[in-house]
Amino acid sequence: MDISLNSDKFLKSFFEYLRKGGISSNTLKFYKSDLSHFSGWVMFKVRTWGIFAETVTEIIPFINNKLAQEYRHFLVQNQVPFKTINRRLSTLRHLARFLLLSQIVNFDFMNGISNISTVTNNSTSIHPLLAEFEKKLEAEKVSKNTVKNYVSDIRHFITWLESNKSAVAPN
Repeated sequence: MDISLNSDKFLKSFFEYLRKGGISSNTLKFYKSDLSHFSGWVMFKVRTWGIFAETVTEIIPFINNKLAQEYRHFLVQNQVPFKTINRRLSTLRHLARFLLLSQIVNFDFMNGISNISTVTNNSTSIHPLLAEFEKKLEAEKVSKNTVKNYVSDIRHFITWLESNKSAVAPN
């Protein structure tokens, strides 16, 4: 399959691939939105590395399994509804297959990345002390927004720690 890396042609080819695969027009609308969300997130991410990317095709060289895992964690951390997360992951699985079939990449960047369950999206599931901390803040009559922000910050930190264990572990 000869696919141009011109962004518009690439997107048209990808969405045509989805249509031929039996994706409904309603689901296709969601997948377009999901791809846009992921692309925006990756563009922001690579800019933090000092790399400027503006289009889907410019981010393809940076998409790998670790980045896909980070995106999944990002969605969970930000309490995106689990059905939305799973649909976005499905979109990325289709994208990974399309990239492989098109011979744009030679690996499946979504390999081993599973959907989440409703339990995974629970704000306290990341660490048992988080629920106790949340209750303590509420008992002190801290505003709901402050509680939400503190819990979110701690959740982000714990997730960062867990994803960087080898980098922060003493030798």
